[in-house]
Amino acid sequence: MDAVKNLNGTVWVFASLLIAMVIIQALLFLRLALNFNKKNNLATKAEIVSAARTGAVSVFGPAVSVVVVALSLIAMVGSGATFMRCGVIGAPGWELLMANTSAEAAGVSFGSPEFTESIFVLCLFGMTFASAPYFLNTMITLKPMDLAVKKAASNESKGKPSFLPVLGNAAMMGIMGYSLYDYLIDPNKLTGLLVSGVVSFILMKVAAKTGKRWLGDFNMAFAMVFGLAAAQIMSTIL
Repeated sequence: MDAVKNLNGTVWVFASLLIAMVIIQALLFLRLALNFNKKNNLATKAEIVSAARTGAVSVFGPAVSVVVVALSLIAMVGSGATFMRCGVIGAPGWELLMANTSAEAAGVSFGSPEFTESIFVLCLFGMTFASAPYFLNTMITLKPMDLAVKKAASNESKGKPSFLPVLGNAAMMGIMGYSLYDYLIDPNKLTGLLVSGVVSFILMKVAAKTGKRWLGDFNMAFAMVFGLAAAQIMSTIL
């Protein structure tokens, strides 16, 4: 599309600035977290290294799925817009939907002669504004949650039970249940899920028994590989 090609270079300028801000923000958060841990001694150096390894490994699975969908987004809105949106939000499927919705609202479709630079800018605004609820929710809910955590800590110091563990477990169960629903109705996905869970459980037990921390650090990687292999085998069988 000529409109996307014509504006792609300009979008890359803003995309680079935005991603640079995200990287700087992440580094600042990391420094604050390390300084807070150093002041309060919440985690040992070994635990921090283990958490970093686990996070670095576990990010590969979601990253691959994002890249696959992002390839379709690049074909529609260009590399600059894809880099800018997925580098901040990380949800190419949502961005793809918003881009299509914005274009359809203007009465045009991607790839048509009517898709001009103005329509492309409209799609960019639509993709950006669609993310606004996430940021508004963060600003509205984080402060009350922070106050609740302080109150719960105060109650615990007085010997009163805290509701935060119940709230945290309930939220986690809701998120996991929503995420796992699609896996429970597809035999291939269900097979991958069960195998990954069993492998993860076994590795955690072995790591705890033998004291080999690296098994726990790379637990997610092994579980994903075995889960993917099992799902592929089941898909071939069916």
